[in-house]
Amino acid sequence: MAGPAMRLKGKDGSPKRPSGLKWQGVAERGAASNTVDFRLGQQKNFVARSDREKDDSDATIWWSALLDLRDTSIAAFMQGLGKGLRGQIHIPTDYTPKDREISFDSKLVVVFATTNLLTDLNLSGDKFNVAAVILGAIIDPDFINLEAKSQSTSLPIIKVPNGSVITAVIDDGIAFGNDVFRDSLTSTRVHYATLLPTMPGTAPGQASVGVELDKAQIDALLVANTSSMLLDEDRFYQQAGLIDYADGTFSPTSLRRSHGTHITALAAGYPMDAAPDDRPILCAILPTRVTEDVSGGSILPSLVLALLRLTRQAARFRCKDGSRPPAVFNFSYGNFGGPHDGTSPIARVIEDYFGPECDADQELRLVLPAGNGNLSRTHAMLAFDAGGSRPAKVLDFVAMPDDRTASEVQLWMPYSASSPLPNFVTVRATTPDGLQSGPVDIAAGSYQSLINQDGIEVARLSFAFTPLPTARGVITLSLNPTASLTPAPLAPSGRWEIEVTPDQIAADESVQVWIERDDTLPGFRTGGRQPYFNNGDYQRFNKFGAPLAVDPPGTDSPIRRAGTLSGFACGPSPLVIGGLTQSNGKMSDYSAAGPITPPRGEAIPYRDGPDASARADDSLVLQGVISAGSRSGSMVRQNGTSVSAPRVARFTVNEMAGGADGDRAWLHIQAGLQDANFPPPKPIATRTGSGRMNISVNEISPGA
Repeated sequence: MAGPAMRLKGKDGSPKRPSGLKWQGVAERGAASNTVDFRLGQQKNFVARSDREKDDSDATIWWSALLDLRDTSIAAFMQGLGKGLRGQIHIPTDYTPKDREISFDSKLVVVFATTNLLTDLNLSGDKFNVAAVILGAIIDPDFINLEAKSQSTSLPIIKVPNGSVITAVIDDGIAFGNDVFRDSLTSTRVHYATLLPTMPGTAPGQASVGVELDKAQIDALLVANTSSMLLDEDRFYQQAGLIDYADGTFSPTSLRRSHGTHITALAAGYPMDAAPDDRPILCAILPTRVTEDVSGGSILPSLVLALLRLTRQAARFRCKDGSRPPAVFNFSYGNFGGPHDGTSPIARVIEDYFGPECDADQELRLVLPAGNGNLSRTHAMLAFDAGGSRPAKVLDFVAMPDDRTASEVQLWMPYSASSPLPNFVTVRATTPDGLQSGPVDIAAGSYQSLINQDGIEVARLSFAFTPLPTARGVITLSLNPTASLTPAPLAPSGRWEIEVTPDQIAADESVQVWIERDDTLPGFRTGGRQPYFNNGDYQRFNKFGAPLAVDPPGTDSPIRRAGTLSGFACGPSPLVIGGLTQSNGKMSDYSAAGPITPPRGEAIPYRDGPDASARADDSLVLQGVISAGSRSGSMVRQNGTSVSAPRVARFTVNEMAGGADGDRAWLHIQAGLQDANFPPPKPIATRTGSGRMNISVNEISPGA
């Protein structure tokens, strides 16, 4: 249903300055996701030439993506595409011939495919048994080995002592040659490393993307680059393919401080002369491009590949008694968006690998951070009174200037078993210069496009239904970047308004709103700038000028700290860890909070917040914690719930070596017992979980 565009007036009553933009309703395209449709259509305006096919005049763009396949097999899906389309897609060799023949009800499968094919699948997915397309990142075709073939040979067994527990870390910029990951000068404790940012070989037996190194290959690199009892670490990483200064590609490993090294050392680092032989390490190093995109969307295909490879490697290990040792995974990443009910694509992937239906022969655990978005003003809850006059509610949304990445606001509707869905609310968006869109309703194909003076779409307000298991509607405001180093169609920066008018929404239901994460990580090239809500009724500080870490009692503001838990951390199985300040036992202000939304048809959510909390800051003055820098012998400081999670991962590894279950129920007991080590009062459970954990990592640094 389209309505006339409306223009707001300035304070003096005159129309605001025209911008050459206009909203228009667009005919139904039949896309499964209007957000994916928008992103596929827009990226050609921002993609670098190096990411296009160099011999194709149409500049075909390749993407990493997840396909949500239903009632089929990988082989049947590929056969159904036909010969013409099969040349525009590559299934990674990580899926063995056996994997490809297995039929399933539902499976998220990693692919590399062209814009044209992904557009077709998003528009006509039912024809190919594709329920949804989840985009990753644009990828240079040179980084895909299209000649790679699946290998069906079994991997050799790795023998380890009884009581061994594997630590597996998925992160960026892991300096795996650091001496805290070695047991001698030229012997590593890293039994396997996959370097996803590295250009693969071109032989059929090589990986589709990245490079895989086993312990023997890493040891050979250590020997080749060690002289006079010292490792030339820069040359080691260059030969491994992790750093290429000549290529000009950014690598966090080249910096003094890298997130992945810091995290891996907290989880599994030991002095080289005291390294245990029963704590093997596996690691997956994520591409810089997907970690730069902090929204979390681009990371999903790389995460699935990392889990495929690391779980397959973990299955190779055997203790002397013939059993498979447990493995504890740490993934210190988070995002703001998603349904926050444990049914998002990443939650489904996590349950596939770590849920109760997984391989009973090997215990696998996953530790995640709660997230750092508590004070980010990126979450809102809109509830409306019953009956009578129900006025619209308006969210002031600030799109930052000089933001070279796309921005997104997601308005998630309540679950309903009705078909068609009730028209819960109607949403309009208003640009900073006062141009208001027509309404977007809870109806398939309902969307409004913001068109610039050249006739190019720069923003879209659209509705989509997210299929099972989520089964909820979402209205999304998608914006192009507000700045670019090259000529491109930009969205306007400034204060937008999102007007939400109630229709059939009940008094006990709410619209949950999240702005997707969009900042720039420390050490990375400046790109994203985090948008935020700026409603005047949001109270940021207490009477002393300190940030309020908990919503004031009885607040009327729709902007909330409660409910900011990372969208990655909402499923039932992972161990989710909040961050605290060690010196006073209080939660760090940024540590995100629950509760989350119950999944469809359920009255109770999977969790109320994190499971436990651990040190993220030494004190209010000495922020962060000490851990290894990128080069051997260096120590650096980082904070955030990202550094709380590996501390608990390390504790879980050591306890599972003694026979502990290492699951959420076990962690709740441990956190409850350890909370007595901190001064009262205990923070609210939606922020701290079952308790505060006092875990030292003295092996890295005394007092750490």
